Amino acid sequence: MDLSSPTSLSDNHRHYAHNRKFNSDISSRAYHYVNLLIGVTFAGVILYSSIYKANSHPIPALLTEITGEMPPSKGLSASFSEIARGNLALAKTYNPYGIKILAFFALQVLLRPLVSIILSLKGYGVTRVALADASASIALFVFCFWPLIVYTAMQVVQLIEHL
Repeated sequence: MDLSSPTSLSDNHRHYAHNRKFNSDISSRAYHYVNLLIGVTFAGVILYSSIYKANSHPIPALLTEITGEMPPSKGLSASFSEIARGNLALAKTYNPYGIKILAFFALQVLLRPLVSIILSLKGYGVTRVALADASASIALFVFCFWPLIVYTAMQVVQLIEHL
């Protein structure tokens, strides 16, 4: 088959266009599934916080128990529990970053269906929606988790210095 002939190129182009639509449908469906999984996971964090009271969480603070060190994540579960119960002042005493960090999870629970709706609208490609979603989510994550990010970076630097 001569690929330089006009007939061959148009057949090839039609085949590519059909496959591109098929691949876009698969990508869109996969993105919806991933979105659902992320949303359910984040909703699980909020549900976990609602079920357990501040000092009755079954997951221990292992870093503190092992090293005795108080990382900025210490007390987050208790803080989340108090936020879920509307006790914001008490939540801040358990962890001053708790409100901002739980806000990240709550906003993500709201954003997941919104992103899926936007993706379902015609005219927006999966790539464009995914890049916008990822950019907004990363920016929100960095804003909300900044103290934990700085702490982790300092721990990595200390670890490297001791090697």
